[in-house]
Amino acid sequence: MKTTPYHRIATPLIVIAAFPLLASAQDNSTEFIEPSAFDKVWGYAGLYKDDLNPILQEFKLRGRYHGQYWDVDADQGSQSNWEDRRSRFGFDAKLFDKKIEVRADFQSNDQFADFYDGLVDAYIRWKPSSSLSITAGKTKPLLGQFDWLESTNSQPTFERSQIFNQLGVNRATGLTAEGTKDELSWRAGVYSNSTPSTTGGSGSFGDGEFGDFNGGLSYTLGAGYDFKHLLDLEKADFRLDWLHSERDADDLVLNKYDDIISSTFWIKEGYASVVFEAYYASGADHVTPGKQSKWDGSNVFGFFIQPTYDLIPKKLQLVGRYSYANSEGPEGVVGQSRYERKVASNKGVGDVYHSLYGGAQYFIYGDKLKLMAGAEWATVENDKGDSYDGLTLLTGIRLSF
Repeated sequence: MKTTPYHRIATPLIVIAAFPLLASAQDNSTEFIEPSAFDKVWGYAGLYKDDLNPILQEFKLRGRYHGQYWDVDADQGSQSNWEDRRSRFGFDAKLFDKKIEVRADFQSNDQFADFYDGLVDAYIRWKPSSSLSITAGKTKPLLGQFDWLESTNSQPTFERSQIFNQLGVNRATGLTAEGTKDELSWRAGVYSNSTPSTTGGSGSFGDGEFGDFNGGLSYTLGAGYDFKHLLDLEKADFRLDWLHSERDADDLVLNKYDDIISSTFWIKEGYASVVFEAYYASGADHVTPGKQSKWDGSNVFGFFIQPTYDLIPKKLQLVGRYSYANSEGPEGVVGQSRYERKVASNKGVGDVYHSLYGGAQYFIYGDKLKLMAGAEWATVENDKGDSYDGLTLLTGIRLSF
């Protein structure tokens, strides 16, 4: 294996992490805790707050920057680079006794080649009660509780799992409803498949950002149960979700499989947590192996197991992940586009995928400012003699407000 330039970015990240944090001052008589310097800086994003205003109660800016250095070394080649992984800016607003929430943000792309590269989230959410919410606009389809619906700001790994990334799920213009009743929860949605993707496409506001609604439709239906009272744990959630897509040939999103089922079991107690999440996808358009994209469109099943442990509470967290996928056809599994397929000679396709990830997060200001490092070994197996086997090293920074 070649010597990587990993230390070029690891060294400055260690220096950043070494800067002392300002200690919170505490008045023994009043129990008042003075806001830290980070609290004050992040507080500037909140431009307005007045709970007595009958129309607008809150207005704040929101944004994130995720940058990462990657170095992949495989039996089929090697590459390395820095990527501006995510850069977004927008706002959140709460109106009418906080029963209405409005969110809008846009993204830039790698190296900021286009400062505006399309809308990410753009929706209105109505909360008539504490147990019901209805959302309309461009948002995430309700599937895959951990790997998809959890914010990337709080994800402990650099990238989502291989099996989820293969499914072609992305934000879409839709109408969703979510509700809770004691330990039970439910959710449903309908989405337009003509919505332009939030990855890799330029656009301008009002110019097709929400799609033309002339394509196919997709539907989601899901339910969950909170088991923590039964297992006597801090967190124990189970979810089962189903997405059905009535795909048209020209659809732009949710256009890869007819049906996707996801299940999630997430437990946490003290300093430790573990997530089990699985996916099954069926009904894709079959492609002759070796033709077109090399992916054969066969049914695929995959899962990942992801534990975390707080080595130093609120400061240093360790994370691991094992991922697996298997397809019915010989080329129904697709390796990660970041960054395995950049060097894979056969587009990273096969019928079996394994990967092991190990890494850490160093929290400077919680998930709002943290440093990350990790390594992932992955293999994509096939019977054609050009299976992929490689190691990807990553370091990066996550900033959000």
